[in-house]
Amino acid sequence: MPSPVLMLQIALTPALVPAVLLALTPPAATPGTAPDATPAATPQVEPAKREAASTQVPTTQAAPDAAALRVDAFLTELEKSGTTIETLSGSLSLEKYDALVEETERRFGRIVLDRKDGKRRFAIHFEEFVDGSGRSERSIDHWIYADGWLCEQDHRNRSFTKRQIVAPGETLDPLALGEGPIPVPIGQRKAEVLARFDVTEGEVPLDIPLLGSLKNVAALRLVPKAGTPMAKDTAMVELFYDRTTLAPTGVVIREKSGNRTVARIARPVVNGEVRPEDRALLEIPSPDPKEWAIDVRPWRQPA
Repeated sequence: MPSPVLMLQIALTPALVPAVLLALTPPAATPGTAPDATPAATPQVEPAKREAASTQVPTTQAAPDAAALRVDAFLTELEKSGTTIETLSGSLSLEKYDALVEETERRFGRIVLDRKDGKRRFAIHFEEFVDGSGRSERSIDHWIYADGWLCEQDHRNRSFTKRQIVAPGETLDPLALGEGPIPVPIGQRKAEVLARFDVTEGEVPLDIPLLGSLKNVAALRLVPKAGTPMAKDTAMVELFYDRTTLAPTGVVIREKSGNRTVARIARPVVNGEVRPEDRALLEIPSPDPKEWAIDVRPWRQPA
């Protein structure tokens, strides 16, 4: 279904239609002939054929839909951008709405992405938690992905989980839609996106205050295709990108149950200097087993 990443300003404005329809007009009249000239023989057409010829209407191929052309071009740029953005860092807000109890929980922290030797690493570090009643507390939850391992360090419960989510020798984009814990799609392959989703242009939603500050963004709306992994529970995904840098600035996942997950990346820095404290978040820690509950799970072939 990512970006630090996602150069050229992609404004979702009408694309140029690559073809011009030509009108068929009859040839110009031939100048008159001398009075004694013998008129040229007129081709004889059978009545049935003459009637068919008189009612035949030239057909032309419909022009491509302008919106579809814009979406296709934008997906191409997003795929290209995945190879040009080396680092991304910014403030991260995560909001989860539970439709059953009609409550919203929020987390606030940082996100850092880095590509080293062609391999992508990322860290998500939450520092504040706000429950459904609005009560705020310091709560550190640290996610790290590197070299095929996804780690979570829960400081409140003093637990550390390290899972190998990629088979040795294989690769996985943990930020792809439906792959990682938090969708931050960067440099997604256009063919894969179109194979999994019906994609159209979108707009900033008015029902989500967290995204109200979004400016100068391009938006996509993705609806999972039947039979794909996300189709069972997901009604729609909305993606928002900065038009200048193509960095992801917002993601909305709307579930069929009415639940909703929103991620907002504010003030993203693309290919800029990464602060030492941010870069430190990319390193997988080694907690003291005497103080932490540690769970390490090497790769296992799915049954």
